[in-house]
Amino acid sequence: MIKVLVDTDVLIDYSKGHNQILGVLLEKQDNNELELWINPVVLAEFFNDIHLKKKDVLEKAMEFVSLFRIAEIGKKTGLLAGEILRERKANFLGDALIAGTCISEKLLLATGNKKHFSEISGLEFY
Repeated sequence: MIKVLVDTDVLIDYSKGHNQILGVLLEKQDNNELELWINPVVLAEFFNDIHLKKKDVLEKAMEFVSLFRIAEIGKKTGLLAGEILRERKANFLGDALIAGTCISEKLLLATGNKKHFSEISGLEFY
């Protein structure tokens, strides 16, 4: 089974009616062609939206993220993220943790920000 971690930008674009790549991925998940994942970093970034102060918007967002499996961040991911940052392969802790999650859990990354991740060895994109 193909496993894909969806980056925050893809979630945000889809939820705002922009880029429909996630729509295709959700359909493939419905057809059991792949599994969609997020991690706590993606959750935190997605739920940082000021519009989520509205109860109805927050409820829709909670329902939306329930479509994804959660890849927890553990020791292996943390060590990989530290190495990525130490080697200056990523500029942001969030990106390093997302990349580390993908590498440690053998997930492909679906992102609109490939340039943020282009220097990271072992990371594969969807």
